Amino acid sequence: MKKKAKILSPVLLGLTLVITGCTGNPQESKPETKQEQTKEQQTKPSAIQIQEVKPLNALTLQITFAEPLSKDEVDGSKLDEIKKSFAFDNGMSIVNVPQLKIGATSTYVVPVTIQKPGTTYTLSYNGGEKKTFAASDVKVGMNGTKQVTNDTFEIDSLQTDGVVDYANIIEAYKAGRGDQSFQVNDENKDANGKQYQVISSLRDREVTVTSDKGEAIVAKYVPFTQAADRRQAPKFRLPEGKLLTPGVKYTVSSDWATFKNPTFTAAQITPLVMKSAEEIDDKSFQVTLDKDPGMELLAGRSVQLEAEDGSKVQAQYRFSSRKGAVGIFDVKDKTLKAGVKYKVVPTNNWANADGVTLTAK
Repeated sequence: MKKKAKILSPVLLGLTLVITGCTGNPQESKPETKQEQTKEQQTKPSAIQIQEVKPLNALTLQITFAEPLSKDEVDGSKLDEIKKSFAFDNGMSIVNVPQLKIGATSTYVVPVTIQKPGTTYTLSYNGGEKKTFAASDVKVGMNGTKQVTNDTFEIDSLQTDGVVDYANIIEAYKAGRGDQSFQVNDENKDANGKQYQVISSLRDREVTVTSDKGEAIVAKYVPFTQAADRRQAPKFRLPEGKLLTPGVKYTVSSDWATFKNPTFTAAQITPLVMKSAEEIDDKSFQVTLDKDPGMELLAGRSVQLEAEDGSKVQAQYRFSSRKGAVGIFDVKDKTLKAGVKYKVVPTNNWANADGVTLTAK
């Protein structure tokens, strides 16, 4: 005797589908699920955890992560975004991107705002586990101070004194610095056991220079000068329009450094001499000085190009572009007009440019 096939009524069929969860074509839901997962992966912050935070001095932390940071997480062009990944309390923040130490897997030199002595800080990375550390009250031991132009002075440090600029011990600059680069261990000792203090990025740093008459002036770091020309001698510049007064004795002080020789007596220094200017393209040109200044004195400088019709164009020195006596300047906001002859005028008289002109092609 044949068994009759059971036929479910529409009501029972509907209940069965609801109970089993099979209320539609399962293949139709897959693309949506994948899309949601992709979106979640894109927006979810890095899960990399901090293993150790070691304060090195008032402006530097050494941070070891559980794994290396990605290229995006150390990309200098994304600094504002990267800052948000480091959540400190007590008003602290990073001032430049982390830099992997030579020979390290995931240990980075991290410049931070000046640490307040006696303060305990907490830090988390992208919402991860919080780490606690006590502020360092160690100031970097600098050597001496020296005037280099009428509005700029330098502060040097020496490796023989056990002080090294971070540019010499990080992977990012290793290829370009040749024999200046070397490796230090987690305790910042070299292969011979010599101990070093580390100067991290001086971006946005300041020092105070006080005259023997009591006038205190805040001088700001000139970018890309802290480890240029095979020296550890960052430049600091007075506010625009301010000049050092010849014959006056000045003393430099700082909340992040000490100085063996903190004083210098200002003199009248002959400005650089501009020999010629030649267009590279409609957005840039090169300036040739009468001689190689031997140090990065063009950093932060600008010129004004004045056309015969009265129009003016501003241009800024391209950081680290100087090769000997030649440096590159980039036009700001505008372009050079073909056939127009421009007079070159250094802003704030940082150079003599008598008779120097630039004719755009």
